Parts: sequence; structure tokens; C-alpha cells
Amino acid sequence: MKINRVLLNAAFIMSLFLASNQFLYAQEQVFQVLALDGEVMFKKGEEWQAVELGQALLASDVLKVEDNAYLGLVHTNGHTLALDKKGTYEAGHLASKIRQNKLSVASKYADLYVQNLKNGSAKANPAERALEQKRVKVLLPNSVDVFNDEVILRWKNVAPVGEKYEVKLKNMFNEVLMVKEVEDTKAILNFNEDKISKERMIIVSVNSTEFKDQQSNDYGMKHLTAEEAAPIAQELKELKLEITDQQSALDKLILASFYEQNNLLADALTNYEYAISLAPEVEAFQVAYDQFIFRNGLAN
Repeated sequence: MKINRVLLNAAFIMSLFLASNQFLYAQEQVFQVLALDGEVMFKKGEEWQAVELGQALLASDVLKVEDNAYLGLVHTNGHTLALDKKGTYEAGHLASKIRQNKLSVASKYADLYVQNLKNGSAKANPAERALEQKRVKVLLPNSVDVFNDEVILRWKNVAPVGEKYEVKLKNMFNEVLMVKEVEDTKAILNFNEDKISKERMIIVSVNSTEFKDQQSNDYGMKHLTAEEAAPIAQELKELKLEITDQQSALDKLILASFYEQNNLLADALTNYEYAISLAPEVEAFQVAYDQFIFRNGLAN
């Protein structure tokens, strides 16, 4: 009898332990929302509520993704996951399918990205706002450091200026080194091109081909030397080793966060462009891009 009571007590304690562990797991955060498009709901108690950008999801949360909706998640260990098929999903079940190796650097910059989403404040320098407002506005600060060889320049029209543009690249002595003609509001700039590869700093401006007087301000772009880039390059190398699928739009958001945190805004903007091009049907990436522009005061 005594042995039976001991066994019953042990079983009772074990059941309490298991129940406690299950409860703790149910309350554990497993994902954060990086990107959101369309109607996505989660169940809170007996009610369905809209999922919000930057929201933390618990293992016990049940998600419902409707037709043509998109949900981009990052696990607490740094792995990303995209849901774009209609259905109901258990967050805990999704988490169990994620590889368990922790991506420390990716997780760090995913967290910083979510913090930026929640803060949402513009960081424009008042001196920049005081500049003369041109009809063509390049989405850059007055001067910017550039890490990568290739960046995408983007601009917007404050007023109608036609459909064709000239992108002028000059040296510090105001000598024109190169002119690119484009029929879009963006251009790819590669610092390895012969005419600019030896320049320490280049000055960029954009003007309408049809109306030459309709132009942007000048923007200074300095390509970092290998020595200047070294401290950033090491962490970036670690991040890229962690991101196994660098063609993922969600991973491009994390790379954009890395560059933004290191004040490399042209490189960050370029990765937002890559994210949009990889998932052009998902409006969430354009929204993320617009939030980046606002947050850094680049549209002022």
C-alpha cells in the first residue's frame, strides 16, 4: 500500500510538472511579425483579432490567413518563415518545424527591425529640411557612405517633369564623369565602373531630360575603403552565413535592418528594392520601404 501511495504521488508530481511545462511553452514567444499584407487574424480567447506588424506571437496562438494574404515571420532564433496560403496555422506547430540552431546576428537585426517598426519616428536632420525643395527628390541624405559596390538610386517627382531622366555623376571638382539616361525613377550605380572606380567621393544629381532645369540637389556618395569597411564586413559576413536563403524577401528586410543600424542608408534602401523585386505582389514590402523612407526623413 505504501509503495502504491509513493507511486501515485510520483505520478501526480510528474503530471503537474508536465502540465506546468506545457503551460510555460504555450506562453512562450516563438515568432515576431516582420511583414503583413491582407487579412491575417489570430485567436485570442474565443475571439479572432487582426494580427499587427511587429506583434509577438506565442506558441499557443492560432493564426488564420485569408486568400491573397501574406504573413512574414521571424522565429526567436532568427529563422524566417513566410505564409501565403489560405489556412489556419498553430504558431507552436510552425515553430516546431523551424531549425533549432540559433542565428544570433540575424535575430539581433530582426529584433532591431521590429523596434524600428514600433518607434516609427523620422530622424531627418532639420538642416536637410531647410534645403531648397527641388522638383526631383533623390531618396538619400545629403551625403552618405556606401558599403557595397552596387546600389540602387531612387527618386520621386515633386511636380511633373516628364518621363526620362539623366543621372549625372561628378567628382569633387564638379567635373561630369558619367551621365546615365533612364526611363524610370531609379537607376543602378556600380562603383566598379571605369569612369568612377578611382573616385573617393562622387556627387550625384538627377534631372529631367525634357526639362533640364528641373533637377535634384547634389548628393555626396562616398564608397568605403576596405579599411573603413572592415569592422562592418566581419559582422555582415556572420549574418550572411546565417541567412541560408539570400533570395528571400524577408531575409532582405533583415539585411536592410543591418545596413540601417550601421547608418548605410543607400545599402539599406537597395535591399528594400531587392525585397520588393523578389515579392512584387506583396504590398507589405512596399509598405516597409515607405516606412524606412519616413523613419529616416528621406522624403523631406
